[in-house]
Amino acid sequence: MLIVAAVLAVAGCTTFQMSGMQVVQDMPSMQPLGDFETTVKVNEFIGNSGGANLFNLTATEMDNEIYDAIRREVEKRSGDAAINVTVRYEAQFLDLLLNGVTFGLYAPATATISGTVVSYN
Repeated sequence: MLIVAAVLAVAGCTTFQMSGMQVVQDMPSMQPLGDFETTVKVNEFIGNSGGANLFNLTATEMDNEIYDAIRREVEKRSGDAAINVTVRYEAQFLDLLLNGVTFGLYAPATATISGTVVSYN
């Protein structure tokens, strides 16, 4: 019974989820317009800050925040796309403290997004 409970608990955990990624074999010619780095505060529930969250109640919200941040950077530079995008997901001391005080109900973290905005020729 304990093994079944452990398997179910692990099956519902996801540390990080990112959907909609693209890999293109033949890249069109492009001109780099500039690099960017921005941060997005991630507010998740029922889990650990910067780690696994049970039931993924807010997983798609994190995706939307990250996509919106990238889109804003592309629009700011009047570009067509972002390449070499890196997403780093981490919890800082205050995030861990809030997570501990709420006994894992509130799991704040920070996503740092960096990349290069390009314009297609």
